[in-house]
Amino acid sequence: MNIRKKITPIVKLKHLHLMSQLDPNYKDIMTEVVGYKNNWFSRKWKFVSQFRVAYFLTQEMRNIDPAKLEWQEETCPIQKPANVDFISFQAMMELQALFGEGATEDNMLQVIRDSIAIVCYSENHEGDYKSDGEEFQNFKEEILNYSFKEMFGLYNWIVIDTQRSVEDWNDRFYSVEVDDPDYQQAGGSRMAQFNVIQTIKGICEDFNLPYSEAWQMSYNLVQTNSYAKATAHHIQDQMRVIKEAKMNASRAQNH
Repeated sequence: MNIRKKITPIVKLKHLHLMSQLDPNYKDIMTEVVGYKNNWFSRKWKFVSQFRVAYFLTQEMRNIDPAKLEWQEETCPIQKPANVDFISFQAMMELQALFGEGATEDNMLQVIRDSIAIVCYSENHEGDYKSDGEEFQNFKEEILNYSFKEMFGLYNWIVIDTQRSVEDWNDRFYSVEVDDPDYQQAGGSRMAQFNVIQTIKGICEDFNLPYSEAWQMSYNLVQTNSYAKATAHHIQDQMRVIKEAKMNASRAQNH
């Protein structure tokens, strides 16, 4: 019990690769996580005690299911948006691209770090979102030095809320989708590859913004604007159907 009470080192996100190994390298865990200094004094007086700390800390981490960790508002050192729809259009496109590539055992650390940086950058820094800027790169490095539990909980929230966002917007757009067999037969689906550029062009025209500022628009506002236009198009199509039905009914009566 006394040994466990002395376990004070914080397992940081950057330590993920050390703590997840099937065959833990306690030498690296002692130096990188526990802070063991490999000098004469430490070898003589601290090696055994700090090895025990590394061992029990590793066992403790192995009993944690990362998928069950949740974002903790009271303790998390990084502020997050109310939901992912409030990040910029550029940030959302980069987040979706990141998730589209998928997370593997080899790139999990990068995916966690980058997704947190993308979603939370603007909540923690002033100015426009610029993923190629020095401040953004520094922010990513800061994330690696925060608690593994805190960052994984924040990452889990991002994954869940991104899925919620995709499903919500898909449902909305599906409800106003206009079925045009002729358009599909002519290869209209090929236009999907230009969705992003068409959206940016639409933002520039609808809000009278330059290209650079269009990317900084809230994703929620961009989607709402697109949804409004899709809804208007759907209404126009429904009006066409109603008018055609009335005309057909009128012709039938005249005959």
